[in-house]
Amino acid sequence: ARLHGEMRPPLRLRTIPLSRRAAAVAAAVVVLAMSVEFFVVRHLTADSTTVLVTAENSKGRFTLPDGSVVWLNADSRLAYSNRFVDSEKREVRLEGEAFFDVRRDTLRPFEVEMGKLRVKVLGTRFTASHMPAFNTEEVTLLSGKVEVSGYRADQSVVLTPDQSCSYDAGSGAVAVRNVAASNYCSWTGNSIIFDNMTLADIAVNLEHWYNIRFRIDERIDTSIRISFTLRPETLEETLKIIETLTHLRCRQIDKHYVIIHK
Repeated sequence: ARLHGEMRPPLRLRTIPLSRRAAAVAAAVVVLAMSVEFFVVRHLTADSTTVLVTAENSKGRFTLPDGSVVWLNADSRLAYSNRFVDSEKREVRLEGEAFFDVRRDTLRPFEVEMGKLRVKVLGTRFTASHMPAFNTEEVTLLSGKVEVSGYRADQSVVLTPDQSCSYDAGSGAVAVRNVAASNYCSWTGNSIIFDNMTLADIAVNLEHWYNIRFRIDERIDTSIRISFTLRPETLEETLKIIETLTHLRCRQIDKHYVIIHK
């Protein structure tokens, strides 16, 4: 129901009367689907839409009909029409965070819609996030070239590798920064090796690994370097590792924010 309410335009499912036995089977299928880490919802209509969904504490790798590959971070949704491979452009709609490895097709550009921003590519690798909890949207380019638009009428920006474009939904401000793009997509793997890495870079990796944001006290030197390997540790365990290695204090103030202070 949540998915159906969030989709634009509203999508209608065909209702089919079920016998008591068929209803029991259908209920079992729903329970099975909800028990896995990610699943696919297909709307069986003339103009059908497929929605890829990941659970709160999982991530998933999917291959789209055109051969492009997308990794969905935790609690994310990606939707595309059954006309995806037949229309003049390949369009998807994102809520959450995703890493795209887009198959090049100069005749049919690949476009991502997410909140206010629109991303247009031909063939490239990039991350995109639309996180309502943080009131921000962000696109970070690993390779190739992307065009970001939608934040203002008739305005756009073209990103080159290791550049990030962020949009603040509250103020409407747009910022383009030079970054280490690899820090923004490391969450797609099963582990991260932090080898003599700065606290600032580690914080960026952890933000996308755990879907949180760090607030670091301005008096702290974020250039200090530490080393450790991140596997499927909980956030609490990882924060304790950082505290032990840096002698700083890490405090989670709510579901979305962690403060690092002395």
